[in-house]
Amino acid sequence: MNTQTLKILSKRFREYVARFRTDGELHPMHQLKLEHSIRVSADARAIAEGMGWVPEEINLAEAVGLFHDVARFPQFQKYGSFSDADTVDHGDLGVETLRNEQLLEGVAEEPRELILHSVQYHNKKDLPCTLTVHEEKHLRLIRDADRLDIFFVCWHSIHSGHIHDHPEIAMGIDFNGPPTPEVLERFERGEAIDYRSMKSMADRFVLQLSWMYDLSYDASKRLVRERGILDKFLGVLPVRSDRLLHCFDATAAVLGGVDKPISGS
Repeated sequence: MNTQTLKILSKRFREYVARFRTDGELHPMHQLKLEHSIRVSADARAIAEGMGWVPEEINLAEAVGLFHDVARFPQFQKYGSFSDADTVDHGDLGVETLRNEQLLEGVAEEPRELILHSVQYHNKKDLPCTLTVHEEKHLRLIRDADRLDIFFVCWHSIHSGHIHDHPEIAMGIDFNGPPTPEVLERFERGEAIDYRSMKSMADRFVLQLSWMYDLSYDASKRLVRERGILDKFLGVLPVRSDRLLHCFDATAAVLGGVDKPISGS
């Protein structure tokens, strides 16, 4: 994808989002997703550059980042929620939105199909069984970039107090509750954590620690370290326990570049 095509897609994305404004303003949850999409596109570019991808692939990665959550705008407008379990799968709706709104019109077939594929599967629990080299390359990158910004949003929403002003962000979980034993056990066994088993913000943090294990690119892990994400999480952690802090220790070891255990043990 060349730079001119990327500029066209960026303009279309912003024009599409502008349709959700009322009296010139976006709903705070739509604004949240606009800012998230912009940061994810920047992180997708940073990861691709960090991995030495060619300019055309870097531009494509940025475009995927920009459109990956395009469905969040109609989803929240219709349902007032970002909970896929209670509304609609936003990856599938994203593909439908891109096609119905003709947001990828004029894009060559290969990059168009890669964007559609990455949008559809970026939020799925598991990667599809059959992937081409290019599909896997871009799908893994958008999943990394998306998670990098989710780490930031989780921290910032608590640090700024926005999570209490807009409870939709927490999606109904207990902010001050202890970590759920089932969630801790799944983390310790290296198993996937089901959203339905999360009952507290502590569980949400454990889930996000588990995502750090699954980052596909070294450039992504480097950004987690450079941004001090683990320290930021610890700074806003609502509750603490030895077992929970050991989850942080284990994650720090996986990310590398840590000299001493977080728990002090």
